[in-house]
Amino acid sequence: KMCIPFPNAAFCLCSSVKMRVDLLQLFVILLLCGSGGDSAQLSDCKPNVERSKSSGKSLTTDRKLVCSNMELHQVLPPDSIPNRTLTLILNNNKIQELRNGSFFGLSTLEKLDLRNNMISRIEPGAFLGLPSLKRLDLSNNSIGCLNVDIFKGLTNLIRLNLSGNIFSSLAQGTFDSLTSLKSLDFQTPYLLCDCNLLWLLRWIKDRNIAVKNTKCSYPQSLQGQFITSIRPELLTCDAPLELPSFQLTPSQRQVVFQGDSLPFQCQASFVAEDMQVLWYQNGRMVKPDAAQGIFIEKRMVQNCSLIASALTISNIQPGFTGNWECRVWTSRGNTTRTVHIVVLESSAKYCAPERVSNNKGEFRSGHF
Repeated sequence: KMCIPFPNAAFCLCSSVKMRVDLLQLFVILLLCGSGGDSAQLSDCKPNVERSKSSGKSLTTDRKLVCSNMELHQVLPPDSIPNRTLTLILNNNKIQELRNGSFFGLSTLEKLDLRNNMISRIEPGAFLGLPSLKRLDLSNNSIGCLNVDIFKGLTNLIRLNLSGNIFSSLAQGTFDSLTSLKSLDFQTPYLLCDCNLLWLLRWIKDRNIAVKNTKCSYPQSLQGQFITSIRPELLTCDAPLELPSFQLTPSQRQVVFQGDSLPFQCQASFVAEDMQVLWYQNGRMVKPDAAQGIFIEKRMVQNCSLIASALTISNIQPGFTGNWECRVWTSRGNTTRTVHIVVLESSAKYCAPERVSNNKGEFRSGHF
């Protein structure tokens, strides 16, 4: 006999030298018995057998693989999944991204459930190799933007659920690859119903797409209205500018000492290509100045759904006392968040704290 030891396993695989070993089966065994990562949990998936009606009166057997609540951080290797699987359930895990070819080879798969994960990034071609897929559920993830290349290859997809993600708009052509689509859900807490969704209304009408449970979240004038019932002329990009998300940190009045370092963080929903995040002090624009210790960093966050700018004053001086403003500018208008800063000179006098102790605890107070 020939024995093959498996790392970190409590046994060896022994077989006759003459015994033919199927390479795919051996690969699956390695995945099941190897240590670390999500592959060690493949054995926790539950293969089920379902009976369902086909297009005729006869009954067929569907193969279903359930891999829910397994703390998976990435999609299982497609080679480890039986190639006759029709339904793959990967909901309630911690998957963060879908890479190109994540499901390649699962040519018979008809339903893929990825809801309630942490998916924020989907590479173009992530769903290539799924010619039979009819239902895709990506709801309740952290998807910030989508484009046509993401759904490439899903020519037989009938139903798509994108609800509960963080995108505020959808780019024109997002669903061009989905030539068989009949049902679409895309309700999000940030959905901005403006002129950028006019194409979507026309597309839904022309293709006779069923849209369920999808209402506008912004602007306030359209909040709570079903998107398919809104008249096109109401989807405008006129002022004032309303942002689904706009935060300035710190947001409350700050008292700091001369020479301290003070960081600001401004973050807003990305709603226009010409969008800029600008900083002002007492109405004057602030620009990076290393000599004064002023640094500004701009970046996209959350997979292109948010634009952020970080302002850091590394050596704050009394002249920096006043109102500091984060202004989001677009050609359709602008909006601001402001915080007041008080800088105390290093020579400022202050009283030693007074200590009071009682049956409720110890308290300290001090006065400048």
